[in-house]
Amino acid sequence: MSRIEELLEDILDEIVELEVYAKEGKRPPLAKAYRFKINDKAYVWNKPHITGRDVLVLAGLTPPENYTLRVKLVGHKPHKVGLDERIDLRHPGTEKFRAIRKEQTDGEVQGRRDAPLLDADTAFLEAYGHKFDIVKDGSTWVVLHDFPIPAGFNHQRVSLAIRIEQGYPMTQLDMLYVFPKLARIDGREIPQTQVEQPIEGKVFQRWSRHRSGANQWVPGVDCLETHVFLIEEIFEQEAAR
Repeated sequence: MSRIEELLEDILDEIVELEVYAKEGKRPPLAKAYRFKINDKAYVWNKPHITGRDVLVLAGLTPPENYTLRVKLVGHKPHKVGLDERIDLRHPGTEKFRAIRKEQTDGEVQGRRDAPLLDADTAFLEAYGHKFDIVKDGSTWVVLHDFPIPAGFNHQRVSLAIRIEQGYPMTQLDMLYVFPKLARIDGREIPQTQVEQPIEGKVFQRWSRHRSGANQWVPGVDCLETHVFLIEEIFEQEAAR
């Protein structure tokens, strides 16, 4: 759309929900303001464009230089956003933002380290903000504690386990495991979650979820970080089903 056409558009005197338009595959209209989520908390911005720096300041994540920001577009992997990069909030599919600290936090995420991880994976986990353990029980497992679950389930937080497959990072990470077991509060069955996985005396529920042909694992791009972001989406999709 040209600048002239944009100026001639009617401006809606309301707040547009980006997530709604993204999931419907529609381009958001010009509007009084735009509501979107940053780390799952909703914020409002009164312009159709925003910089990465503005996103972080809006969320109170300062100084912005201490954070890595990603924008999520429906159907695509989260894309890193530079502090001075200009983001078009009306771009079709623009859904939400995720920010994590670059530096280590002050020890609250420290836990067991029974096996080594890639330095980049350890840095991500420490920045992600949840206490985590790396345990050996047949396989190497990363266990993230107090992992938030969307509304609609019988638990709001779980321990999330991810199996580090042999050959990783060339070999893809697959599926996810939760303790305690999750169920929908509406009583509907969650498909492909009947298999149990014992990990250090606890029985985890396996969610058999796999990448599609359009979202194949790409060595050098995909890693523990992108797998955790994919898991966030899996829970959100199930909650909305």
